[in-house]
Amino acid sequence: MLRTSNIGILFRSGILSELEAKRDELLSDRIIQLQAFCRGYLARKSMSQRRVQGFDSFMLKSNEHELAVRCIQRNVKAFIAVRDWPWWRLLVRVTPLLNVHRTEEQLKAANEELNNLRAKLEKMENDRNELKTENQKLESKH
Repeated sequence: MLRTSNIGILFRSGILSELEAKRDELLSDRIIQLQAFCRGYLARKSMSQRRVQGFDSFMLKSNEHELAVRCIQRNVKAFIAVRDWPWWRLLVRVTPLLNVHRTEEQLKAANEELNNLRAKLEKMENDRNELKTENQKLESKH
């Protein structure tokens, strides 16, 4: 597998790449452990700072956080329970088609609004032209 000499260590072909792969795997595990330790430390530090800031504000933030976590967990459990049901698959496939109908309704509403705005613009232009002609008549009298 390996030989030692005066100038270094000699490996058979492929052994060095295996050792490097093992080293990379161990390093990534250690880095993940370090990140987890750092995140835990920062979370504990943040929690202790919240406690120092005031118990009332801490409890409010903590309760909101716990409520959000419970809500997410409940929704994930519900999704896991129904994701294999045939009616759920049908609903997932049909829902995008329903959005197409909503888009058509939105387009219709936008067109109606555009027509209303065009009518208002036309009316304002007519009023403006009338006022302009009236103004010219008054200026010509003077």
